[in-house]
Amino acid sequence: MKIRPYQPKDFENCREICYLTSQGFDTEKKKAALLNMFCDYYLEYEADTCFVAANDEDEAIGYIICADSYEEYEKNYRANYMKDLKKLSFFFWLVRDIELRMRRKLAKKFPAHLHINLKPGSQRQGAGHKLTDALLTELKSRGVSGIFLGVGAKNETGKRFYRKYGFTEYKRDVASIIFTIDINNWQPKV
Repeated sequence: MKIRPYQPKDFENCREICYLTSQGFDTEKKKAALLNMFCDYYLEYEADTCFVAANDEDEAIGYIICADSYEEYEKNYRANYMKDLKKLSFFFWLVRDIELRMRRKLAKKFPAHLHINLKPGSQRQGAGHKLTDALLTELKSRGVSGIFLGVGAKNETGKRFYRKYGFTEYKRDVASIIFTIDINNWQPKV
């Protein structure tokens, strides 16, 4: 397995990984909403801050995708994705709208945010740490001060991973936990 920058040839594999690691997106409309909210934007607009874990055939088996400026992300996402999301599901559109508004304050201190997923069977092999190292190294070189992510409150594996990596629990609500890391004080583990 190797970690490398995302390439356009990885698009469909990344979308498949996003879907395979989701829960409850069991219809075509829900799948399209999932990909709209958690995958396609990053691959289409933020490819320079996306990395993949690739197998021996150079196929993506995991990814970390990121927007390095929440302010720019929200502006672009609203302009280019919200209309389609509303057509797919008013409920998901409403939840996304509220979430975007709520995270503005957080993004002042932690301007970047990420999503990371590994294909089932590819976890617990060090890819998550390596992907996160690659992304944070890139963000640090750009002068990005901090990053956040949300994880489902019931996702024990994810919570353990983020805590072990060095993320700090920032805020908790009924359904999710926000984790953050100060990139200025971060160093990759050797």
